[in-house]
Amino acid sequence: MKSWAQLVADTVRMGGVLVFIEDQAPQDLSKWLNPLGQLFAGKIPFTVRKESDFLRGKYQTGAHDLVFFFEGQDSVLRSVDAYAQGQRVWVSRSTEMPAAVDYLWHTADLGAWLTFWQSLSAQFESLIENWTGVDSDFTPCLFLDRDDVVVRNVPYNKDPDQVELIPEIVELIKKAHDTGYWVALVTNQSGIGRGRITWGEYKSVHQQMLKLLAQQGAWIDECVWSSFIENESVPEGRMFAGLRKPRAGMFQLVKEKLKIDMGNSIMVGDSATDLLAAYSAGVGKCYLFKSVKLEQERETLEKFRATNSGFNYQAISSASAISFGRL
Repeated sequence: MKSWAQLVADTVRMGGVLVFIEDQAPQDLSKWLNPLGQLFAGKIPFTVRKESDFLRGKYQTGAHDLVFFFEGQDSVLRSVDAYAQGQRVWVSRSTEMPAAVDYLWHTADLGAWLTFWQSLSAQFESLIENWTGVDSDFTPCLFLDRDDVVVRNVPYNKDPDQVELIPEIVELIKKAHDTGYWVALVTNQSGIGRGRITWGEYKSVHQQMLKLLAQQGAWIDECVWSSFIENESVPEGRMFAGLRKPRAGMFQLVKEKLKIDMGNSIMVGDSATDLLAAYSAGVGKCYLFKSVKLEQERETLEKFRATNSGFNYQAISSASAISFGRL
């Protein structure tokens, strides 16, 4: 690895964590970790876990995390191989590393390791601030709500036979793809969080929707759903509150995965929460699609617009009114 300083900075900027496993680690592991706590005062998040935390499902790493293994932790590496996701770093005095890791951090001893972190502390802020992303490569996206936008709304639907596509949706999706847009589904599904629908039932309905689209040559590139509904009795109903619209979590997940140009993206929804979430996420164009609750939703949006001058939307009765192109 040419620049450990840049890799650590990139990890932090993307929300990653430095992860260490205490089993079979150096006896003086605390000394190896001291600079992270003393020099950076929380600016570099790190955690120390046990092998059993991974194996019992008590802890899991993310794609942006850096997971450190020290020379001598070979069996730990093999043990957590299926659980420790993210980028793996092998810290060793040798120039050899296991095939299951991504980077070799070749360091002579603890002293060399401490010297690195001391040098990083002087330039860390500038590395974070001088981030060079790939914004020029970002692509706009057509975001779609599911019920009454892609398919007819059947409350708490668990029957694939009741799935019916909304007229015009196939042509809208095809137009988005022809114009170079991604297409993503972002849908609140409180029925799961309420315990009214199982994941298996949701899956069967979801896959029927995709099947019907595919039969007409249309597809959705990314699908995200939120089951949060403040229901303590159902695990799916009490987790990931930030994903549920009008929060912007689902949009942010799609943005990170597909490299979305949010300012030139489009949201089509049938409720105020759809459009408010899109606005919060930075989506440039918002369309309120006709439904039985159109007037109620427009009233909510007009109240919001009265105190938020940057918010704008267009109520439409036909998907043909949606225009693609950069703002």
